[in-house]
Amino acid sequence: MIRIAVDLMGSDLGCQELSKGVLDFMKNNQDTFFYLVGDLKEIEPLFQNVDKARFEIISAEKTLPMEVKPLDFLRAKTSSQYIAIMLVKEGKADAVLSAGSTGGLVTGASLLLRNINGVSRGGLVAPFPTAMFNKATVILDIGANNSNTAEDLYGYAKMGRIYSQKILNVDNPSTYILSNGTEEGKGTDEIVEAYHLLKDRQFDNFKGNTEARNVLDGNHDVVVTSGFSGNVLLKAVEGTASMMNQMIKSAFKTNLSTKIGYLFARKGFKNMKATMDYRKYGGAIFLGVNGVVVKAHGNSNAYAFYYGIDVAYRMAKSNIVGEIKKEFSK
Repeated sequence: MIRIAVDLMGSDLGCQELSKGVLDFMKNNQDTFFYLVGDLKEIEPLFQNVDKARFEIISAEKTLPMEVKPLDFLRAKTSSQYIAIMLVKEGKADAVLSAGSTGGLVTGASLLLRNINGVSRGGLVAPFPTAMFNKATVILDIGANNSNTAEDLYGYAKMGRIYSQKILNVDNPSTYILSNGTEEGKGTDEIVEAYHLLKDRQFDNFKGNTEARNVLDGNHDVVVTSGFSGNVLLKAVEGTASMMNQMIKSAFKTNLSTKIGYLFARKGFKNMKATMDYRKYGGAIFLGVNGVVVKAHGNSNAYAFYYGIDVAYRMAKSNIVGEIKKEFSK
């Protein structure tokens, strides 16, 4: 039985929308138990027809703001994120999922769950869709930290490789460092040092540096970057995808000929849209702490939240935390 603590507060679309995702996942996965954390009055009516052996509702009084200082988090013991993370810390839940504050979740997981021995700093990882159908690139860190040391980046390479193997089923993932050029000496001091760490320690299938324009070509399994650069890349990709979507829509609405052209091309565009759909990737994962921690997108609908649960479920089932502990104990 996989036990998942779900924070149902703090999202843009509210508790009812997220609960639909939970209910659908319950139906399709009988080996799950859910701790539903949030407003008791909101949650109870939504689950009144569900087997009580499949869930437990835990009342929370408030949500956390987007930016949370460590001391403020420790004082917010009645918040939904604090309660949900504590369920993992206490061993009651195997994973925690939240669509609330990213800062609160990262801060809380770091403070309560603590880093795995040997991990210098945890990082947010996300699989990105690529030019190859059903092929994703793992990128980390995408925003947990503003700055990182070379040892942090080396640790991200190790964790990214494990994630790619265990969750994306890649046998021997290729690993790259994001830089401003492919040459060995390119990048900041930290990037150059991390390059030499990976090269000198003969990291499995390390391919060297790569540039941002190449990371989504389908040939990169793991891309390592600092949290600042990773977050800039994430937002640039999101913005470009949104712009291209609008441009394509406008182009096909120009006149009758373009509208007819769309009728012939729409199957291809539907496939492209499905490939680029971020919702099926479930969100970001905070790797490096003693527990499975998944951050769903703040505007997740039921479909996206379902896949967020699926990520938490698969990570817990594959014992990815145990695999990371084993790797860092060597």
